[in-house]
Amino acid sequence: MKRYTVVDLFCGAGGLTLGFKEAEYKGYGFRVVAAVDVWARACETYKLNHPEVEVICGDIRERWVKERLVEIAGGRVDVIIGGPPCEAFSLAGKRNPNDPRARLFYDYVEIVARLQPYMFVMENVEGILTMLTIREDIDEETKRRVIEALNRLLDLESVGRKRRAAPQYIIRNNYAKSPEERELAEFAKKHLVTAAEAIEQAFNKLGYDVKWKLLNALDYGVPQERERVFFIGAKRGLGIAIRFPERTHAPKPMVAVDGRKLETYRTLKDAIGDLPPLEQRENDEVYEGSFSPIYMSRNRYKSWGEPSYTILASARHIPLHPDSPKMVKVGKDKWVFVEEPGKKPRRLSVRECARIQTFPDWYKFVGNTIDKYALIGDAVPPLLARRVAEAVLSSLVEAGMEPSP
Repeated sequence: MKRYTVVDLFCGAGGLTLGFKEAEYKGYGFRVVAAVDVWARACETYKLNHPEVEVICGDIRERWVKERLVEIAGGRVDVIIGGPPCEAFSLAGKRNPNDPRARLFYDYVEIVARLQPYMFVMENVEGILTMLTIREDIDEETKRRVIEALNRLLDLESVGRKRRAAPQYIIRNNYAKSPEERELAEFAKKHLVTAAEAIEQAFNKLGYDVKWKLLNALDYGVPQERERVFFIGAKRGLGIAIRFPERTHAPKPMVAVDGRKLETYRTLKDAIGDLPPLEQRENDEVYEGSFSPIYMSRNRYKSWGEPSYTILASARHIPLHPDSPKMVKVGKDKWVFVEEPGKKPRRLSVRECARIQTFPDWYKFVGNTIDKYALIGDAVPPLLARRVAEAVLSSLVEAGMEPSP
């Protein structure tokens, strides 16, 4: 099989990598040659499960990390994947240029510029589609003036303390009253776009066409409600069509407009129904901390016949196991457990969460219980990653791109 080379930035536990390694199309596949993450637990977990990949455990902002990555890749790679944090696009973050987190997206851009892949894949949270940020296709002096205008608007007494960290809220709700304030607001608005558009502009500068789409993992066979945005870019002028995966599942069996048969959404029973009782399992763990007022502010219960809620990275906010008592709403942002004989509430276990994320049972996670929940919850579900990888693979093969040596 011919394999395109891949590097995985912000690799975490390796969900994206696993999906790309499993993808196949017309005798082609992917070979991940390097991965980068700053968290030691993620690096250990990744290496344990992908021993053939060279893992760089370091801060991607540091020069030595970038140089080592370029060295491993031999100066070029076919595909770059990863999910950089979105702080770079926070208007609040832009008001503090010294916030190091705001650089991470631009480090991803720099690596794309240096390694010149045919394509790249970026994953991020849904909120990036509505977050306002400063345009990437204007000069630095104009950007400085936009930040200055936003700062002046944020100093208005009418804004209030809680809203000072949300410039996009100020702009959208027209807090400017005087002619001068309205002029500042109009100037800022003219140079603001959604973060998704800013990402497109940043890669357009490098010669890449970009498309994005909000994907729900449920639609691709993952047994949980999980919406994430995927950006796929292709180098301009090579005839590479950007494709997204076609859904494979639906609320009930149906036939898509193109004749494909869609299966029913997978449920908690499908994912974890065959596991023995928790006390009979080896090497499984459950976070047993108290249920905070924040946890009890909304429903966390799903039955066996439903897909799970989103598996989060915080152990305290993991959804309930379906054998737990149900929850009922008793007030504004207040739920309680229904008293059911013989039942007590417990969160989903580490292995249950891994299954719901579609990690295979052989996949190992390193660290304490809280670390393991974080590694699993932060990951891209491997099955969803595989569907995205298959779409990317078909784009490369159909365009006649040859894999790197």
